[in-house]
Amino acid sequence: MSKPLMKTMPTGRSRPMTMVESDWLARTVLTLAADGPDAFMIACLLGSDQSTDLCRNLIELRAPDQSDSDGTHDAARTRLDERFLKGTARWGRQTSPEDLTRFHKISDSWRRRLTPLLAMDTDQVRTMMTGGGRFWVMTPGDPCWPGQVGDLARRSDWAPPLCLWGQGNPEALICCDHPLAVVGSRTCDEYGRSTAHQIARQAAGKGHLVVSGGAMGTDAAAHWGALAAGGGRTVAVFAGGLLHMGPKRNSRLFENIGADGGALISELPPATIPEARRFLLRNRIIAALASEIVVAQARHRSGALNTANWGVELGRRVLAAPGRIDQPENTGCNRLIHEGKAELLLSASDIRDICHPAHGPAHPDKSVQQRTGVSVSATEDHEYQASRQPTQRIPPLGSDRPTQTSHVSQPPSTTLKQSRTDRDRLSARSKDKKDSSTPPSNPAMDHECGKANDERLTKAETTVLVAIRNCQRQNDPPMTGQLRAQLANQGHELSVRQLTQLLGSLEIRGLISLQDGCVVAEDPKSQAFQRQRSKSTTQPSAPADSSLWGGIK
Repeated sequence: MSKPLMKTMPTGRSRPMTMVESDWLARTVLTLAADGPDAFMIACLLGSDQSTDLCRNLIELRAPDQSDSDGTHDAARTRLDERFLKGTARWGRQTSPEDLTRFHKISDSWRRRLTPLLAMDTDQVRTMMTGGGRFWVMTPGDPCWPGQVGDLARRSDWAPPLCLWGQGNPEALICCDHPLAVVGSRTCDEYGRSTAHQIARQAAGKGHLVVSGGAMGTDAAAHWGALAAGGGRTVAVFAGGLLHMGPKRNSRLFENIGADGGALISELPPATIPEARRFLLRNRIIAALASEIVVAQARHRSGALNTANWGVELGRRVLAAPGRIDQPENTGCNRLIHEGKAELLLSASDIRDICHPAHGPAHPDKSVQQRTGVSVSATEDHEYQASRQPTQRIPPLGSDRPTQTSHVSQPPSTTLKQSRTDRDRLSARSKDKKDSSTPPSNPAMDHECGKANDERLTKAETTVLVAIRNCQRQNDPPMTGQLRAQLANQGHELSVRQLTQLLGSLEIRGLISLQDGCVVAEDPKSQAFQRQRSKSTTQPSAPADSSLWGGIK
């Protein structure tokens, strides 16, 4: 990159806040003062030559009970009014006396929020604004700034973000010229989760960036789907500061987004509480980042409808998945289609009409290995369909050795764990070594499971896959509960967690898929199966284990 995205440590040249000289630090202070998107602040910024000038101007304002014997406050107020009037004119809007009165009240609230900063120097503010160095800060002048968020300035009553806080790889924001947003209700059913997961997985697999809100339900399904694509990137946009990323239940998801070259972003300072009003404001960022927005499932009053409405206002293409009219989970999507705000999503398995042609990263990333930790394990793709997943990373199947985790809170500058590329290279080298503990191949079972000769399934995976195929031969694709019951009848008692892990591993390898809540084994002769198998050859296979269920607990 042409310049660093942020400074995180004291420089040894600490200055008082009245001498702020960096654009990124000034913008973080202005964001703190505004406490969210504020068109009045944008107008003042448009009327200023530099953000640092506006920042110093606000700091010079004084409270009504403070002495102004030297006239500093009056002069600062006059300059601020001039900035506001000039900025609104540049924005194409006329200012009435009522607007100026309202501006004075709002600017007083800015001053009150900045009061605690007056006792701090610039290094202390820098530490506060970067979470002690854990987060980067991006401004419109940075190479990785997503220019499409500038569309939020089309109207004078809208406000684009002054800057963005983030964790992970900032280049994810510009890796795709036409990102896809996938949104929906938190309380979606299996149909909504499956739709979001399939679309995101296919889009990410073709090089497209997937954007969502990091929430439970549809958002999580979309993020996991993008990660399951193998190298797919996704961005989660949060309603509060990054010190309050949530829900906590999705902590492992957030870790993997950063570890796989994606990003976690917010337009608010790290300590900002995600109040209810901020979620609707957050939706405008999701809509602005995307070129197309897919609403996978939404109730009548879902927040996803707010994202869709923002998309309509911004001129984005909006699509909605239709659903049964007797189920309330589908009311919102059906209404979007009925009112002409969204196109009908014809298929969750064919996205050629939704996305632009497949591509690699628009801006090749040379720093992912320096910013990321571990990659998605074979079991984590299945997270989207099971809200009862554990909070720790699941160890490799058949292994008693725990897998180390990567904490999303670590600063980018720390020494990180081995990257996906490094592990894949080591895995490729290890293929030439024979493992005496691996039992000889069973040709009949190999054909039954459709597995490649150089990658062996564990006994547990083989047993589950054969059970799925037996159900299919009877034209009865099993649900998860039915599959557990059948395995129990065969003498194999599995907990929900055990079966979830095994199904996730088989799905990652392309051996099964989830269709309308049913588990379906893929045809080994199909082209889609062969493509997925070729992708999975770099996945390290689980070591053999003498017990059927190996290291699964």
